Amino acid sequence: MGFLTVLTYILLSFLVGIFLITLPSGIVLLPNYLRHDAFSGLPFSSRISLILTGFVVILLCLRYVQKMVSGSRKNKSISFESKEGEVNITLVAIEDMLKKMLESRDEVSHTKVKVGLKKKMIEVKIKGYLNYQVNLVDFTRDIQEKVKEKLQVLLGQDKKVQVNLQIRKIAVSEENSQDTEQDPEIPFRNYE
Repeated sequence: MGFLTVLTYILLSFLVGIFLITLPSGIVLLPNYLRHDAFSGLPFSSRISLILTGFVVILLCLRYVQKMVSGSRKNKSISFESKEGEVNITLVAIEDMLKKMLESRDEVSHTKVKVGLKKKMIEVKIKGYLNYQVNLVDFTRDIQEKVKEKLQVLLGQDKKVQVNLQIRKIAVSEENSQDTEQDPEIPFRNYE
């Protein structure tokens, strides 16, 4: 989900929670056509239920925010123990290394690499443009194998790596398109 979507959900949850808390108490100013004392005639248990529901909505929203913040901090680096001590490798460093590896290939350009941690697995998402018309099955398999091999050499064979590749655009070289679009030569055109 995008940042604005999450922010909208959080704000709406807070507003709904506050509305449910303040509605039975009469603090919320409703328009005249809704103010016919419908909420003042509610039994005490119904008012308490509305207030508790409002608190639950706000607490769930706060829990979600806390989980988002703690999850983003926790998944910023990969840690493992060696004989000499603890080693931490940031995900940004791995992303930069993979991006340089992919940029050295002529077949791809405009690459974006995202590395994430899931339960007992490293997930690599690669997006990019393909510069040449190549066999996609062989090319993507080759890229996925090389990325996986590079990460397993760097982090050790015990780490499970999943590589997802997304080709966003296939750019046809201009030489090929100009050859096919040229007008045919007219016979005896330059004859005097």
